[in-house]
Amino acid sequence: MRLRMATYNIHKGVMGLRKPALTIHALRDSIHALDADLVFLQEVQGRHDRHAERFEHWPQAGQHEFLASGVDEVLGHASSPRYFTAYGMNAVYPHGHHGNALLSRYPIEWVLNEDVSDHRLEQRGLLHCRVLTPSGPVHALVAHFGLFARSRNRQADKLVDHVRRHVQPQSPVLVAGDFNDWQRRLGPVLKAGLGAEEVIPFERSRRLAKVASFPSRLPLLGLDRVFARGFDVLHAEVCHGAAWGKLSDHAPMVADLHLKTMTP
Repeated sequence: MRLRMATYNIHKGVMGLRKPALTIHALRDSIHALDADLVFLQEVQGRHDRHAERFEHWPQAGQHEFLASGVDEVLGHASSPRYFTAYGMNAVYPHGHHGNALLSRYPIEWVLNEDVSDHRLEQRGLLHCRVLTPSGPVHALVAHFGLFARSRNRQADKLVDHVRRHVQPQSPVLVAGDFNDWQRRLGPVLKAGLGAEEVIPFERSRRLAKVASFPSRLPLLGLDRVFARGFDVLHAEVCHGAAWGKLSDHAPMVADLHLKTMTP
C-alpha cells in the first residue's frame, strides 16, 4: 500500500509580530494541496480567545478541525475529502491552548497524548494515534521537542519508552514532527530505540540531502523529521519556495512511502 504523509509546524496559523497576519485559511488550502493521507501537525491552536476577538475570520472550531474540513465543503460543495482528526493539548493558558494534531484520511481507532514536558517553561506533548488503513493498523506519533539539548535527549528517551510500551515490535510506526534538533544528534538514538529508519529528503537530480526546513523563508536547519518502521521510502522532499515562507516559520516535509508489513 502506498501512503503519502506530511509533517508541518504551522506556527498557530498566524505570522508576523508587529502586524500579525492570519494564515490559517491559506494553510488549509496548501495542506489539502499536498494530498497527504496523514498530516502530522505541530503548534496547532485549539483555542485562542484573543485572536478570536482580533481577527474577523478566526475559525470558530479548533484549528485541527478547521484544517480537516474540505475546502469545497466550506463553500457549500461536497466534492472535497474530509480528514479524521486527533488533537493533543500541550500548552494551556488563560486565553486558550495549543498542541499537536493528526489529520488522517483513514479512521483513527484510539488516541494517547503523553506529557513529555521537561521543565515549566516549555509544555510539550507526544500525540499517538492508531490509524486503521486498508492494509492494516499504523501507529502515527506526532512529536514536538524542546529548545534545550538536555530536554530533547530526555524527550527522545520518553518517546522510545512510549513506543516500546504501547506498540508491538513488528507493528508499522511513523514518528514525525519538529524535533528542534538543529545539530541533528538525535537520529542515532531514535533509529536504534525505535528500530526505524530516518526518511531523508533528497534533491531529485543530484541525490543530495535537502533536509533544511527552518526558517521557511531561507531554510538553513533541518528541524522537521520523519522516522519510519515497516515502510519503504519512495520519495521525500521539503517544500521550499516563497509561497511556503508566508504561511509559517517552518516548511512542510512530505514523503511517499510503501507499507511493507501488516502486523497489528
